[in-house]
Amino acid sequence: MEENHHLLRPLLLPSTTSATSSTAAAAVAPPLDSSNSSIIFRLSLLAFIGMISIWANHEASKGYAVTRVNESVNTFAGNRFQLFYVSNDEARRIVIKASKIVESFLYPDNDSHTKKSVAHIVLKLTGQNLTDNVVVDSGVDHEFVLNISPSIMEGTNFRHAMSLALQKGVARIWIWDGQGNAPKNLINGILEYMTNNLGGWSRPAHRAEPPELATPCWKHGDSRVVAGFLNYYERRRPGFVRRLNRAMKDGWDDGILDGVLGRPVRNLCTTYYESLRYNISSV
Repeated sequence: MEENHHLLRPLLLPSTTSATSSTAAAAVAPPLDSSNSSIIFRLSLLAFIGMISIWANHEASKGYAVTRVNESVNTFAGNRFQLFYVSNDEARRIVIKASKIVESFLYPDNDSHTKKSVAHIVLKLTGQNLTDNVVVDSGVDHEFVLNISPSIMEGTNFRHAMSLALQKGVARIWIWDGQGNAPKNLINGILEYMTNNLGGWSRPAHRAEPPELATPCWKHGDSRVVAGFLNYYERRRPGFVRRLNRAMKDGWDDGILDGVLGRPVRNLCTTYYESLRYNISSV
C-alpha cells in the first residue's frame, strides 16, 4: 500500500503545476469585464454630459430652438464664422444670453398675455453683404431669422461687432412694433437704448447733436436722440420703456405715448430737448 502511494505522487504534480500557472496568468491578465465596464462608464458619462448640456440650453432658451445657418461657406468670412461661432456653439450662447437679458427687462413678470411668442430663432450668416450688420425677418409659426452680414467677420474686431449685432437682433425680436405701424425711428431708438443700457452689454454711448425742437423726439432720425429721450424718462418714470413696448402689442397711434407717460408727449419732448441742449452747452 505504501508503494502504491508513492507511485501516485508523480501523477498529481503536473496537475498542481498547471493549476498554479493558470492562477498566475489570471492574476496578470486584466479581466475583460473590468475593461468593458470602464468603456461603458466613459460612454455613459459622455452621454450624461450631453444630456445636461441639451437640458441647460433648453432651459436657458425657455423652449425656443436656435439654429445656425452658414450661407458663406468656402469663404474667409464663412470659415471664420464656422470656427468661432458654430463649432464651439458660441453663437447659440450669445443669442440665449442676449435673449435672457431682453426678456427679463421687457417682461419681468413673464406675462404670457403680453409677451411675444418665439418658437425658433435662426442665426444665418448670409451669402452677401447687407445694408446693416443684422436684419431681422419674421416667418411662420413664430420663427425669426437673424440675417448677419458676412462683412462683420472680415473686420479685425469681429467678435465685438458680432456680439453687438446679435444683441441688437435679439432685442428686435422681442420688441412689439404696433403690428408694423409704430414709427421706425422709435423702434430704432428703443434698440439703441437697450444696447446702451441693459446690464451685461457693453457699447460706448455717443453724444447726439442738439435736435430741432420742431421734430418729435420719438420720430427723430438720429436713433441716439430717441434713445436719449427714452433714457431721460425711464430714469424719471422707471418701467417707461417696458410699458411702451406692451402698449405697442395691439397697434399704434401717437396717443400711446401720452398714455404711457401720463402727459402730452410733445410737452415732454420740449423738456427733454431743452435739457439736452443745456447739457451739451455746459460741456
